[in-house]
Amino acid sequence: MNNSFFMKCRNLLLCIPILFCLVSCGNEDLDDLFQVTEADLIAEDSELFSLLGRVTTDDPAATNVTCIDFLYSFTVVIYNENIDIQSTVIVTDDAQFSDVLGMVSEGQYINVSFPISSVLDDGTSLVINDKDELRAAIDACIEEEQQETIGNGTSILVECVWEVQLPDDIGYSIYTDAVFQVANDGIVVFYYRGEAYNGTWILYFIEDELHININLDTEEEVGEDWNFDWKVNEITNQVIDIEIDEETHFILEKECEPNAYCTTLVFEECEEEDTPEEAFFTLENYIDCIIVIAAPQPEVDVMGELPDPINWQVTFYTSEANANAGTNPIATDTAILTNVRELYVRIENPQTMEFITRIITLQPVICEE
Repeated sequence: MNNSFFMKCRNLLLCIPILFCLVSCGNEDLDDLFQVTEADLIAEDSELFSLLGRVTTDDPAATNVTCIDFLYSFTVVIYNENIDIQSTVIVTDDAQFSDVLGMVSEGQYINVSFPISSVLDDGTSLVINDKDELRAAIDACIEEEQQETIGNGTSILVECVWEVQLPDDIGYSIYTDAVFQVANDGIVVFYYRGEAYNGTWILYFIEDELHININLDTEEEVGEDWNFDWKVNEITNQVIDIEIDEETHFILEKECEPNAYCTTLVFEECEEEDTPEEAFFTLENYIDCIIVIAAPQPEVDVMGELPDPINWQVTFYTSEANANAGTNPIATDTAILTNVRELYVRIENPQTMEFITRIITLQPVICEE
């Protein structure tokens, strides 16, 4: 996930007193100082221990919690499974603290001294008295960051459209090049094979994992394939990585250039100033989208292999009879000046001579200057 989403609450500062070597503690008995029970400690397999690891990591691939900054130096005490002290380590920065956490083995514990004093963004003093309050402080920060992540993610989603692509380890999907278009209110339109499917798209967190719930309003197979709670592995300004499992995994790529993606077989061009309600259409510009939307999809054989790609031949006609006969095609490299008009397209496999025909619509539109 993009770490730039986790930059809120940066000034929440935790001040953890050093457990020993202070003048005020000089006369105390160290055995009494370290008298603790398991309930006082932070176990290696606990969620709080994991959260502390996220606070201190500098790994850009990790999900940081950057809203908490420790004031160094302080001492961390490591205990074994029998609650005996293994070692004490003075840490002076996040890197050292992270290294110490990495030293803690399965079944072991760590401890810091409470109360912890902190200062909030508005200058309010806060005292954290135990590990449960420390967890609550981190959780509150994470919740605020998650809300910002959802807000930022929503802003990114509505800027352009998102084209369905595949990760490197998946070779084929019928949904490659399908398009999601998302609105501010969570309404989504999914364009697949020339059809538009309306639905909703909701970002939310489960624990600390970002999810997208997609719900298309259709009982067709496309709804069965997409209406899930998708885990978001990554979301950036250009890419959204979503999955259900290893076999159901997609990369959504942001696309802002209208001519670079395909939605329906209605092709729009700007009206001419001198001839309102008419526009110039060059048919060869639409061939790639016609193939994406309308060409028969390949079928995987019994061995799971795809056939070789087909170099589809696409030709245009003014009537269905001409399209079926393959006679009197329209030149594709010459601009046609026309108002709203329907044409017939013949999509032919040159190896087998098998073909299908589809109707496309040429639609002049008023464009802003």
